[in-house]
This record gives sequence, structure tokens and C-alpha cells, in this order.
Amino acid sequence: MVYISSVRSQDKDFGATISEVFVPLGEAVWLNCSTPKPNQTFYDSRLYKNQTKRGPNWLAVEVIVLDWQNSTCVCMLDTGDRQLISHTQVMAYALPSDVTIDLQTELEEGKEYTINCTVHEVAPLEYLTINISRGGDVIDTISYEGPHVVNRRNVSHLHTFTARRSDNLKDFSCEAILRLGSEVHTVKSTEITVQTYTLPEVPVINVKKWIENGTSFTAECLLANGFPPQNVSLKMVFEDTLLNVIPVTTNEGTVKGTTQLSADFSDLGHKTIRCEAHLFILSMESRVNVNIYELPTVDLSLSEYTVNLEENVTATCQSTNIDPGPYGLTISVDGKEEKTGQTSVTHTFTASQRTPSLPVTCTAYITENTNISQSTTQDLEVHYPPEFTYCPSPSILVEGGTPFSCQADGSPRPPVICEADGRYINHAVTVTRDMSGNYMCKAWNKRGETRKLVSVTVQYPPSNPNVTVLTNETIRLGNPVNITCSSDGLPAPTYSWLVPDNAEVTYSPDKSLVIIHTAAATHAGTYTCVVRNAHGEVEAKQEVTIAPDDFNRRLLIGIVCGVGALVLLATIISLVRYIGWKNDRKGFYALWRKTPDQRHKNGNIPEPPTNSTSCV
Repeated sequence: MVYISSVRSQDKDFGATISEVFVPLGEAVWLNCSTPKPNQTFYDSRLYKNQTKRGPNWLAVEVIVLDWQNSTCVCMLDTGDRQLISHTQVMAYALPSDVTIDLQTELEEGKEYTINCTVHEVAPLEYLTINISRGGDVIDTISYEGPHVVNRRNVSHLHTFTARRSDNLKDFSCEAILRLGSEVHTVKSTEITVQTYTLPEVPVINVKKWIENGTSFTAECLLANGFPPQNVSLKMVFEDTLLNVIPVTTNEGTVKGTTQLSADFSDLGHKTIRCEAHLFILSMESRVNVNIYELPTVDLSLSEYTVNLEENVTATCQSTNIDPGPYGLTISVDGKEEKTGQTSVTHTFTASQRTPSLPVTCTAYITENTNISQSTTQDLEVHYPPEFTYCPSPSILVEGGTPFSCQADGSPRPPVICEADGRYINHAVTVTRDMSGNYMCKAWNKRGETRKLVSVTVQYPPSNPNVTVLTNETIRLGNPVNITCSSDGLPAPTYSWLVPDNAEVTYSPDKSLVIIHTAAATHAGTYTCVVRNAHGEVEAKQEVTIAPDDFNRRLLIGIVCGVGALVLLATIISLVRYIGWKNDRKGFYALWRKTPDQRHKNGNIPEPPTNSTSCV
């Protein structure tokens, strides 16, 4: 294919129609020139002219491009008085036969790698550009410039980069761009998809370091920050045995492999577990040592199993079926280590503690790891006389509460009784106030007896109070009044009162007595006595009524009688006047005239009528 550029012209009627043309090597191309005098116009060129043609206003010549040299073809018109020329540059080209890319497909993170892009059999180079792309983005480019290089050439461009995790699964490619005039021709390479990987850390093995022979255990291998984690493989080996491990990737990207193992060895001691992590060409390995052990059997014997306080006992501790090298023995009395050794240990001690059961322990342990041990314990029974551990005197109890009880320590365990006049307070179910007194408490066993005198006081809440009103006569205005409240309780109760509003009263020192010096109307009402102590509170009420005094009563009666006498006198006078009027006014005194015998019979003056009232 022929590629041409724009026309260059010196005269609008004369000139080559193209200024430059790109022609595949070995092919022919027609060059056209506009001219007003075709017969006086010709082409001058070093290229082989295959044929020439003329028209009314043009000249055309066919040239064959047989080499890689750039050629200038000149269209000339000589009119005698002037000479016109117009140039056309003819250049041979060859599109790339291939574009290749050379790059490893597996890249280790953090390492440098080189991309080699090669453009094969291309010409001319001064019009060539090479681009290197990653994931569709151009990451490097180079454009070639003169001088002109003849013949086809293979051109390579190298690009070095550091592999990153972001390169993983990206497509890398090269492309050759040949710009021939106004035309651009592109040839691309195949794409290479790469995988990036890294194995920056050694695997970590999690397993118990001490394993009892004949037991099963779990081993775990962890690999962190391996990328990509799905391509990580784990292999675990216990001594020479390959273990079955299935890797699992956690949410954090850690690869974890777990396996179940059995410890079944004829020989004990150190064994090795190995974990290998593989990722493409990378591998990491770690090892841990575990210790396979067996627990020994332990035998413990005592010279005596029951002793009295301060007597001596010999303990003998022996271990069997063990190699004495990695193991040790110890005897402990009541949790305190007393003696150590190997194979057999004997220890004599004194039972000096007041404890009914003294534990004696024989322990066989691994010297490299004392946390692994086997123990056996014998309890030594120790006898000793009683002692009171709790028996307070004096002792205060509360009525209705829990009975008094003393406690004593001894071996064998002693019984305890507290007695006063045939009464046993520790046998009672509920405390009553009649239990107060002095008790003899006793504890005993076959090693001895102890006694203690205990004073017991029983306290109780206040009884219902008794409220009385003390006065010499009826409570009247102006009289003195005493209101007394009494109650029984232990400790002795205290008294308080609720009295009517505005009542002025005084109290006795213990407030059991309310004193009213002069009774007034404000003293009438309810008086409440409140009695309390540490064990309770009760109350009682008393109503008080205040009557008027005698002077006021007599004054009232006198007023009533005076008013009655005046009314009677007025009635008599009215009656007498009425009778006198009826008798023609015979006179007031004639009304009362009687015979001498009636008035002075028996020498007495007649009594007034029986229904009259005397107000003397």
C-alpha cells in the first residue's frame, strides 16, 4: 500500500500532486505532475522509470522502488525564459512482520524484572514508536528519530520494573506504531498475564511442647502475608512421617494447616515437627521440637497412719518404671515441700499441727518441666485435746433468735454442751428471755476435756405500753394533769410522745411522764406514747378531755335562777290585778284573807305551794 502526503506547489498551474510518498519495497508508484505544457515537462529521478504518460495538462511517470534509499523525483518545465521544478520524495517502507514481548509470568514481589519488546523487520526506523502497556495503560514509550537507516531491522526496547502485588493478573503487551505520512499503522504483540507472589515470613508451628506418649494431639502451621494465599501449599512432617494437611485461608489472608497426630513411640525424648510453605518457586521452612514423655508410677507409705500431737512419723516415697535421669521425687507435708531426691526418698517429721488430717504427698516430676508430675497422697490422722475456738462471754442473745452455741476444735471432733441448773441452752430451738444466766460449757474427746463459764443475757423488745392519767379530781380548766407511760424491755426502752398541737407540756427526765401544769382547752386531744429499743417499737394512745371549772358552773346556775324568779314575780302580780278587777276592785289583800284557824293551825305559817321555786 502506498501512503502519500500533502501536495506542495510553486505554481497553481504547475507542480507535483504529492510531496512525499511511502512505497513498499519492490513495488511501483505513479507520480503525477500538473503542467500547462506536458510536452516540455519531464521527470528526473534515479528510480527506474517503468513508463510515462502525458495528458492535456499533466504528466505521469511510473517508478519502481528497488532499494531502501530515499529518492527525490523532480518534475521540471523549461519554457526558455524560466524553469519550473516540483519535488516528490519517494521512500521505501516495510511493516513489522511481528511484534513480540518477553516477560516472566511469575513475579516475586519486590524484585526487578525486564520487559523485552522486539519489533521484527521494520523500516524505516525514524517513523517507528514502541509502547509498553500494563493493564491497558502505557507504562513506557520510545520514538526513533534519524538518521535514515536502510534495510529492514529488528528493534528491541527494554523496560525494567519492580514487581508489586498490584501487578498480579495484569496483562502486559507491546505495540509498534509506524507513522507513514498521514497514515498510522499499529502492530501489537500477544498479551502476557503475570502472577505476582511473595513469601516474606517463615511459617509458625503451634503445638504442645510436652506430649504424653500414647496420646493424641493437634499441630497447627500458620503462614502470614503469603501472596496470593490461594497458591500457598503447606507440608508438615513429624520425624519422618508426612502428615495430611489441608490448607485453609482465613479472612485476614493467613494460610492455616491443621493435623491430628498420635504420639506412640518406643523411645522417649525430643522429636521434630517440620512445616514447609511453598509458593511457586519460593519455599520457607520452620521446625519445633516436642518432648515425648511417660508419667511414672508413685508409691507412698507412712510408718503410722494415726498419731497423737507431737509424735514422729516416717514417710517413704518411691517411683517405678522410670529412668532416673529426667525425673525427680519430692515429699511434701501439708503442702510444704520437705525433701527431694530420685528413685526413693524418706522423710521423718513431727505431727505438730492441730489439724485432724495432715496430707503427706509424694510427687514424681520431669526435671525439665516441673509442671508435668504424678502425685499420690496419704492423710495422716492426728489426735489432740479440745480447745474452744468460739465461746464468747458475756454473750448477748435476742428473744426469738438463734440459741447460744460454743464451738471447739479437737481430734477426734469433740461434742460441746452448755448447762445451767439442768438447762442446756444449745438444745433449745428458739431463745426465750428466761434463758439469761451463767452456763458451764464443756467440750471433750478421748484426748482430754476443756470447760468455760459463759454469762448469757437475753434481750427482748418493749412490751405494749400502759398509759394512765393521774389527777386528784375531774380534769377541769386550770387543773394540773400528769400522763404516765410504762413498758418493759431489754435494753431499757426509751420514751417519746406525740401531743396535740399547741399543747404546752413538760416531761420527766426519762420522758415517761407528760406534765400539764395548768389545763387549758388546747390540752384536749390524743396523747401517743412511743416506746422503742434496739429490738422493736410499740405505741399506745390516750384521749384527754378538759371540763369547765366550778365557779363558772355556779355563776351560770345563779343567772338562770334570777331570771326564773323575776318571771314568777311578774306572773303573780299580773294574776292579782286580774282577780281584783274581777271583784270590783275589792282590794288586793282581800284575796288572801283566811280564817285565823287556817293561817295559824298548829302554830305554823302555811307553806307556799309545793311547786314554787326557791332561789335562796
